[in-house]
Amino acid sequence: MWRKPILIINNGSGRNILPGLSGLWLSCKVTEQAGDESDEAEIICVGPPSKFGLPGRGEKFTILGGWEDEGPAMQGEFTVQKIVCSGDPEEGDRITIHLRAADYVDKLKAHASKHYDDKTYGDIIEDVAKQVGLEAEVDSEVAKIKVPYRLRWNQSHIDFATELSEEVGAICKPAGGKLIAVKRGAGKSASGKNLTPIEIIRHKGFAYEIEIEPRPEVGDVAASWHDEKAGKRKVAKHKTGRKGPLHAMPHPFRSEDEAKKAAESEAYEMGNDTGSGHFDSPGLPHAHAEASVNVSGFGKPIDGRWKAESVEKVWESAGGFYTTVHVKAGDDEKGKKG
Repeated sequence: MWRKPILIINNGSGRNILPGLSGLWLSCKVTEQAGDESDEAEIICVGPPSKFGLPGRGEKFTILGGWEDEGPAMQGEFTVQKIVCSGDPEEGDRITIHLRAADYVDKLKAHASKHYDDKTYGDIIEDVAKQVGLEAEVDSEVAKIKVPYRLRWNQSHIDFATELSEEVGAICKPAGGKLIAVKRGAGKSASGKNLTPIEIIRHKGFAYEIEIEPRPEVGDVAASWHDEKAGKRKVAKHKTGRKGPLHAMPHPFRSEDEAKKAAESEAYEMGNDTGSGHFDSPGLPHAHAEASVNVSGFGKPIDGRWKAESVEKVWESAGGFYTTVHVKAGDDEKGKKG
């Protein structure tokens, strides 16, 4: 059955701008990133600028899209970051409107200094969010991680939150008007709900490229910390679930909790790179970065479970809707003999 794509782009007052751009807009792309990178979108239109009024920097847009028989799904809230006008004899004039998910980008880049004593990771992220006027949404799995002491010295809000998150095995980034923090690799939203797995089934009309790169196996990851009561350095270990030598992280951590979380995060990263690549697919409106990706129809070693590193959704004015899912192996080892 032929399916009809649907796309709605509402401005700050809730009005869909696409009917007014009929014959002028060419495509809309939404890119959702895993990790701490902000989600992005771009709208490409026919130029020159004299054909319609350009939005100003910081103007807000809400993008919804999917298939008409299912109804539109929320794709994100974005603000205008920059506008690029271009042209050439073959394609003519083009206007590309670049948007980012963070509507507090400037405030998040502001620098400040502060110290935290006997706080949790959730306490600190909520404080950072409050300083920039955002609501924090922190996954319960990481919210209660203890942070005995943390000094922030002349760091931007987002750099400080990102650095701390990496050390405790979390991801922190602005999205949907909130500062979101989740456990890395958990495949969950900050509210604790499991992300819907992405199903990739081979289609002859769509491209793919996968690189299998088996890595040396590591059995345990060790991170050290200084025990003030005992007056000596101790080591926290995290098993990778594979056979291999011990990998020791070079720098000590401030507490046992931080060392344990750092070892866990490093173990995940070391096992995440045995394969990578991308799959093109008919439009997947409910696909999200960080979700599990179930691949079938390609054969070994491609078939199996992957992790979505980024998801690009493109709607075209001519009627097309397709998705590109960039993947990494996650904890499913690729290229293993036997």
